[in-house]
Amino acid sequence: MMTQVTLLLICMLFPQAWSLNCYECVLGITNCQEKSCPDKCLTATTSVYVDNTKISDVNIQSCSTADSCISGSMNLGKMKVTNNGKCCSTPLCNTEKLPALQRQSVNGRMCYTCDDKGCYGTVNCEGDEDRCISLTVQQGSNALSMKGCVSKSFCVASGSASTPGLGVSNIQCCDGNLCNGAESYKLSFLLMLVPLLSSILF
Repeated sequence: MMTQVTLLLICMLFPQAWSLNCYECVLGITNCQEKSCPDKCLTATTSVYVDNTKISDVNIQSCSTADSCISGSMNLGKMKVTNNGKCCSTPLCNTEKLPALQRQSVNGRMCYTCDDKGCYGTVNCEGDEDRCISLTVQQGSNALSMKGCVSKSFCVASGSASTPGLGVSNIQCCDGNLCNGAESYKLSFLLMLVPLLSSILF
């Protein structure tokens, strides 16, 4: 009896000591491998659209945390990203390949978006995109502001902070039509889209 109580207390006080095995396979480049994960297993399908044309669907199976298990979309005007994510917490539970989220109709909300002339344009939000977002993409010494619509789940996952190593920072979400302000800059907008796409896909 004492041994059972001791084991129970260890499990309650030190949950991080136990690991969870998940499948890890990203972009279909490698065969899936088992990996020890501290929290949850993730399966997700991310879709990227440029000028309303889908350019990729990416399936990901990996480790995750609860706040990264998001489903929703981010619409930056010229580019839109959707993510259908699901987490689980039993061994090797992330075998499922989720379908890509379908495009949804406009919901009446509007946010500022950016192009090569500045951030004065607007974009119509779709589906559950109930927030406006502002972020900065860094490429070398150049920084580009990007704005658009976003689902609340994306904002919660980002923590309105930064994404280390991916060149994406100053992520800020706000609630209300056109709440993400307007600004101007003189950089090549299309050139700066490349690191953002890379940060999303890799």
